[in-house]
Amino acid sequence: MPLLEHMLADYSERFGKRLSLPEYRQIEIYARKRRVPFAEDEAAAPPAMAGALGLNAAFLLLDGFCQSRDTTLEEKTLWARYLALPRRSTTDKLVAEVYRILRIVRLSCLHAADQIGLDDGLVTLFCTYDRDALRLTITPLGLDLLRSFVVYYLESFHQPYGEAYVEAMLMEYFSDIVGEIKSFADEDRVLFQFRRKYHFSRALRLDCDSPRFRSENGRIRFDIGENFGNGARYPIDIFVVIGEALHIIPVEALADFGLPESELPKWQARDGGAALPSRFRARFGRTIQVVGQPMT
Repeated sequence: MPLLEHMLADYSERFGKRLSLPEYRQIEIYARKRRVPFAEDEAAAPPAMAGALGLNAAFLLLDGFCQSRDTTLEEKTLWARYLALPRRSTTDKLVAEVYRILRIVRLSCLHAADQIGLDDGLVTLFCTYDRDALRLTITPLGLDLLRSFVVYYLESFHQPYGEAYVEAMLMEYFSDIVGEIKSFADEDRVLFQFRRKYHFSRALRLDCDSPRFRSENGRIRFDIGENFGNGARYPIDIFVVIGEALHIIPVEALADFGLPESELPKWQARDGGAALPSRFRARFGRTIQVVGQPMT
């Protein structure tokens, strides 16, 4: 398994300082030197798939998390685990599909590494597992997005962002991942398709904790202003306390800079309180500048 060797080398490079491996040195016992025979130099090995160790680690983290929520998954095969994953929400469905993609990476790396190829900027993973042909052709960027999806999802349980916000972010990740996939095949052949609710900016978010707003006719309307009214250019997250509860509302969810009061609960912060975790303090620090005074 050439790829497994590359993964072990990557592991040793990253974490080798704490390994206790044997040390090999040469020793001369006799005055007359005697050389052992060596095989001919091997042909140049194909380049290793970048990030293979990280992808497998991401799958193990996601698989372990899913098993922690449903212990019956432990006795199932990977495909049976995928079928048994919850589908109660859009986020659950997105996670299940990413699990399904990473499953091919996992099986290809450990069971048929010689069938992983890099050609023309694409990574192709192929293996036959349990009499089914599994195939994934994806760009290196798509592989990075898969790892990023897993990390964002698992970290979301320790972040204040509500379920609707996390769903919008994961939807963007998944849409970008699908755009980087050139071919896909497993037991069910095609990936599940989703309809995006918002054109959500994944790469950049702008925090705003001082919004002006008013309530009128059952709607909350925010005064964002003309300079920042373009949501594509200024993807603002509005942090606002309404009704003694903190809400984090992305500007993409607003229509004419407002939303019905009935939709406020889905943008409520995860813990339901009125305060952000203390670690967010640095993100909202500011110095009040007096107009007309020098900036020194």
